[in-house]
Amino acid sequence: MTERLRVAMVALDFHRQGGSEGRTGYLVDALLAAGHDVHLVGARIEGAWDPRVVRHDIRVAKHPRWVEVLTFIGRAKRLALERFDVVHSQIRPYLPGVVTVGGGCHRFYLERVLPGEQGPLAAWAKRCTPLHQVLLTLERRRYRADGRTWVIANSRLNRDGILAYYPLPESRIRVAYNGVDTDRFAPENAVRFRAEVRRTLELADGDLGLIFVGSNFSRKGLELVLNALVGAGEAGLRMRLVVLGGRPRPRWRRQVAALGLAGRVRFVDPVPDPERYYAAADVFVLPTRFDPFANATLEAMAAGLPVVTTRMNGVAEILTPGTDGYVLDDPPSAPALAKLLVELTDADLRRAMGRAARGTALRFPWRAAAEAALETYRAMLGNR
Repeated sequence: MTERLRVAMVALDFHRQGGSEGRTGYLVDALLAAGHDVHLVGARIEGAWDPRVVRHDIRVAKHPRWVEVLTFIGRAKRLALERFDVVHSQIRPYLPGVVTVGGGCHRFYLERVLPGEQGPLAAWAKRCTPLHQVLLTLERRRYRADGRTWVIANSRLNRDGILAYYPLPESRIRVAYNGVDTDRFAPENAVRFRAEVRRTLELADGDLGLIFVGSNFSRKGLELVLNALVGAGEAGLRMRLVVLGGRPRPRWRRQVAALGLAGRVRFVDPVPDPERYYAAADVFVLPTRFDPFANATLEAMAAGLPVVTTRMNGVAEILTPGTDGYVLDDPPSAPALAKLLVELTDADLRRAMGRAARGTALRFPWRAAAEAALETYRAMLGNR
């Protein structure tokens, strides 16, 4: 594609923190570098963006949430559909055009993931709320077989979740894994940051530092990690857990205390420089119930850490279990996780797996994800 395109990126929120939001930032930079015009159409546009980016602030009614979504869609549609060659929604299928589904199929989440996370009754009640009814209706409209939506799914897990519920032609849904900045997340960071950050976290030289990254503790499996930590402690192993990226509710601190883990678990608020904390850690652990593609996993691999995750994390599709990480069967169990953590107390094994993890991460630069988006634009415009 040689012509200069006018591309509208559409999302309620734009910033560069988090997996889906960070991916959007890298795509915007790549499109600008290729000579295309990029516009951000959003309700909240924050952070540092290239001055060539044109911002369109959409005013919305902030409460209740479902009204916010509907007013945003209506106003963004009037702006975007008439003025741009490509309309690319981020995270959710807000408008016809291209959508990168960062969080997965919403119906899949409500029916298959949420009951295990919060219980069947709570999941049913949540699904009945106006917000989730609006989001489900939005999916049904955009994923019609005769519609105009083209989908970029960040894993086969994500793609299959959509196709399980909607008759979208497979020719209009493409799998493109997220990328990682391998200069920012690199094993060499250990030389610069490891000693200082470990002192701050009160990690002794003999402690095995585990790092868990994410904000939704229930869905991402923090309880499982805590129970595995108890099992490893009973074996006399010195493990410490750093939980990065979410402000814990009191119940999590109470659970840590009830399990006898006080002093072995450290909660750290979201930070702009997670690479410092990967440098201080020895093992990345994320036994998630569902993550279409948990970017933190790939960041940890780029930093040279062995990773432990589940088959319900799309990153598992690029892992070679036993070589660059471990993949827990579904559903994962605390004893199974504890067993793998015990194996990773072997420093030689950790180093070998960390080198292999870095090698895997190098195969996924952000430019590959950006090229996949451009290929999808070509296909959509050619079809049109």
